[in-house]
Amino acid sequence: MYEPCGHNHIHLDANSDQKEFKAVLKASEKAFKALHENGEYNIQDLNDDKQYKSLINVTSKTFKDAINEGIDDNVIPEVMRSSLENDVFIFSALKTHSQLLEASKLLLDKDGKIKPFNKFSEDIKSIKANYNENYLQAEYQFAVSSAQMAANWNNIDANSDRYDLQYRTAGDENVRASHDALRDVTLPVSDPFWNSYYPPNGWRCRCNVVEVRKGKYDMSDSKDAIKKGNIATTQINKSGKNKLEIFRFNPGKDKVIFPPKHPYNKVKGAKQVKEVVQPNVPRALARFEEETGVTVNRKIFDKLKTPVQLKINKKRGSGAYFHPKENYVRVPLDDSRLKSKWNAESTVYHEYGHAIDWQYDFRKSKAVTDLMKKYRDMYSADGDKLYKELHDKLWDSGKEYWLDNKQDELNKSVATQDTLMSLNKNYGQGHSKQYYSKKWFSEAEFVAHAFENYFVGNSEFEKYMPDLYKETIKLIDDFVNE
Repeated sequence: MYEPCGHNHIHLDANSDQKEFKAVLKASEKAFKALHENGEYNIQDLNDDKQYKSLINVTSKTFKDAINEGIDDNVIPEVMRSSLENDVFIFSALKTHSQLLEASKLLLDKDGKIKPFNKFSEDIKSIKANYNENYLQAEYQFAVSSAQMAANWNNIDANSDRYDLQYRTAGDENVRASHDALRDVTLPVSDPFWNSYYPPNGWRCRCNVVEVRKGKYDMSDSKDAIKKGNIATTQINKSGKNKLEIFRFNPGKDKVIFPPKHPYNKVKGAKQVKEVVQPNVPRALARFEEETGVTVNRKIFDKLKTPVQLKINKKRGSGAYFHPKENYVRVPLDDSRLKSKWNAESTVYHEYGHAIDWQYDFRKSKAVTDLMKKYRDMYSADGDKLYKELHDKLWDSGKEYWLDNKQDELNKSVATQDTLMSLNKNYGQGHSKQYYSKKWFSEAEFVAHAFENYFVGNSEFEKYMPDLYKETIKLIDDFVNE
């Protein structure tokens, strides 16, 4: 599955000095022993069997160490870190499932009886070594590189008109020719090239991307760069499939460590694995992500006391909402969400923020009411001076976004205006004044928008109400991590 690509291959065994790998190897041995004792493999056991769970957690911890190594001294938002860590947890569960499923096919002898453990252990020797030694090394190295590039992406100012991005290689004899062809590709941050060909572009890839001042280097042709990127991520295997296509993703933009289309995701039962190890994640979320092109941070579902169903429809004008009595969230796949990835992703955080709030009555907490009172008092001073200024500025900028068809910015502006309206129904826009006249509805919307700020961010909110923006993020951070 993983090729050395010109680098030394390290064989790991039970006496390895690399403690992370040694722990995974030991955990796998116990998991395979448990598999033999169980006599069969059931996906549900990933959540019930002590040794299976241990293998998932030890593997996940190893990859979390890789994330820390890759990020190093960089500072990234907690929400990005949690998304990266969630990704390696799911990857670890899928990796565990894949090897247990493969090994389970060797449990029986030709007469249909369970083999003696010594015989079974000998038969699965290569499976154990591949998954927990050879593959693990390549995956660890990839996780380090991917985390480093995700942290770098986070530090890029997407709104800056002073810098472009430039592709760099390690510059030695081990650089693949196809990657070397991308060397010095220089394009704006917003160019679609970076969505698919931002490093790492393969196992053990050491390429990098740096910010360069606009005008210092000649601008590359985007179509030509994408063509080279396609070549760099194309290798047709014996079955006629492109085995390198999985690397067409951006770890920083997608907030993941491993390729979303990694082969572990295609193993029989992979979908069920995700449901078993994360029972609060709604089943319809995968479809929602596929149709909108977003990746939702699963951490938001961890706070749910009980699962809340996600219902998706394409009915125009139906609006997104949480239904507390029937315990579901409904999100329409309308033009607004299909044209704005920010709106699509933030809607999930907003509506599930409502669901979490409902389960905890968080809107009625002192932390929420005190924060709202603080800014109500501040904005109402001098005859609502700040309310009026914010209302006018947000209205004007929102109108410009609408005229320029900037859907992400427009939806961020509307969310910010609705938060302003939750503080005072006479300013901003979003819900009706009648809606905000109902008891606790203002607090509920304030909380839901705070969940958006925490999980996906809102540059318009941060621009016009920076202090409140920081405090809403701290509000949710304290709540979800208590």
